[in-house]
Amino acid sequence: MKAKKKRLLCLLAVVILLFLLIFWLNPTVFARDGLLTRLPVDDYLVQWDAGSTRRHDADIDTLWLFCISSGDVSVQREEMYEGYDVEVEQVLPFLYRWKRTFNDTVFRVTVGDRKYYFTIVSA
Repeated sequence: MKAKKKRLLCLLAVVILLFLLIFWLNPTVFARDGLLTRLPVDDYLVQWDAGSTRRHDADIDTLWLFCISSGDVSVQREEMYEGYDVEVEQVLPFLYRWKRTFNDTVFRVTVGDRKYYFTIVSA
């Protein structure tokens, strides 16, 4: 009995930590070789800092967004401080994807009222 109770408590702790991690990382954009750098902003007039941006393979063409939210999700690519809409496909209830061209390095992701910059730089 004691072993079952201990195992149940460990499982419960892991599940709680997993949920906390998911909500802490929400939303998350990733490619096949890792996570993109995220910068939460109040508005898109803020200049993003690419100094600490993670480096990725140059041939990445699909980006994935994992987002647990009831708000609408929209993605724009940024070019010369202007946002241009990107066609986003909802794959699963919390999973979205869109295509990236080689020159797209900064994306504006809006989830409900929250705004984020996501950056991807090829190595």
